[in-house]
Amino acid sequence: MRIGFFLRDLKIEGVQVVTLRLAETLMNMGHQCELITLNDAQELELTAGILHHCLDIKKRVSFKKSKQYVDNFLSCIEMLENNNDKFDAIFSVHGETNDIISYIDNPNLIYCIHNSDEYSYNNKNWFDKLKYRKRMSKKIKAKHVICVSNGICDFIKAKTNNSALSVSTIYNPFDIEKIKQLSLEEPVYKLPQDYILFIGRLEKQKNIPLLLDSVSKMTTNIPLVIIGEGSLEAELKQQAINLGINHKVLFFPFCLNPYSIMCKARALVLTSHHEGFGNVLVEALICHTPVISTDCPSGPSEILTGNLHHNLVNNEKDLVIRLNDIISSPKEIITACTYEHFSAKVIAEKYMKIVKNIN
Repeated sequence: MRIGFFLRDLKIEGVQVVTLRLAETLMNMGHQCELITLNDAQELELTAGILHHCLDIKKRVSFKKSKQYVDNFLSCIEMLENNNDKFDAIFSVHGETNDIISYIDNPNLIYCIHNSDEYSYNNKNWFDKLKYRKRMSKKIKAKHVICVSNGICDFIKAKTNNSALSVSTIYNPFDIEKIKQLSLEEPVYKLPQDYILFIGRLEKQKNIPLLLDSVSKMTTNIPLVIIGEGSLEAELKQQAINLGINHKVLFFPFCLNPYSIMCKARALVLTSHHEGFGNVLVEALICHTPVISTDCPSGPSEILTGNLHHNLVNNEKDLVIRLNDIISSPKEIITACTYEHFSAKVIAEKYMKIVKNIN
């Protein structure tokens, strides 16, 4: 089958990484996979055989202006299908690309939601909540929708009045063996012998101030390594100075192989206000590194189940306690059953079932 993925760019960010991973897995299963991006920003390396097409849209696409880019997208698809070799499905994976396909009446354009709106929705007034429900219902009308967590799926179903053709959950895919192999390499950065790890964008959603406050209150003097980039970097560095912990908070940019850094960490911590899924939690578990996460909407509670449920926290006090406990105790044993159901092949087969059902 010919499968397309419509995304913003190819930067080293969660959605792009899992999309490329899914495309690689489907290609290895014998399918033709192609990426269609809004712009040409690229940091990720493409596997041979995966084609990349660019619409050359430099400006950020807002919902109000997204309709003007519909013709760009349709012209690209028409050109790519000029020999009547049509796409069996195109999965749109970013908010900006979803806004564009929301104006196109084609059930083979599948609307994928990677981020949860539940947190922001709950902080809206009644009128803005009403506007959100109407807008989202309109966006997904007559579309098949895939959500990356049950939390997002339940939220979308509750707020959109059954306007979609279908709404289902398929978790993000992980190449378990490749992650394990990469975790054995030497880290690209010079790191302390022991450290707590955060990996993610340095933006408000990730609530990194909570992590810095918690580290400043820990009884152990373990360093914090932060891997990420974003608009809050200078502000976070200043907070570390104000808290008197700047000597043990190390900032590094994103890198192509974070797994060798995960593997050596005493714990990986996620303090987000909200998540779509929480990729780094699964990746750390595959590296057999203990994880702690805020119990935020919507993915962490679906990842940290069973014996791992106690590593979900709701406030700073609980986070400090769990950090101190993990650092002062023998390293927690992570078993394969905590992550094997997220394997790329299992997830890819679920995507293909969706494609077969709509064709």
